[in-house]
Amino acid sequence: MRNYLLIGQIKGAKVVTRTDKTTKQVTASCEVIVQYEDFDKDGELVLDTDTIQFPVDELDKFKSNLNKFAVIPYLFLNTPKGTYLFPDENMHYHIYNTNPLVVPETKDTKKVS
Repeated sequence: MRNYLLIGQIKGAKVVTRTDKTTKQVTASCEVIVQYEDFDKDGELVLDTDTIQFPVDELDKFKSNLNKFAVIPYLFLNTPKGTYLFPDENMHYHIYNTNPLVVPETKDTKKVS
């Protein structure tokens, strides 16, 4: 098992409901859309999104932070039945105004390729 961090921009948040087929119990959760960018092997920009489920009481926090950056811890689990990647419920996510991986350029900062 390994930990990874999904770092991306919060693009949306909404409540979704699900009905259990056997118990007929309805559960609600907060669905958050996070967009992140990467580069392919040719150096071309690739935008991707991930939809992540959180407890419904997190909805207002995500809605009030649209277009800000979220750092969400993920678990990568490799089993004989397959490989799984899912949010780590034991670690907290963090929200930033700007991308935490981008260092602002200053007079003293030299750009490295």
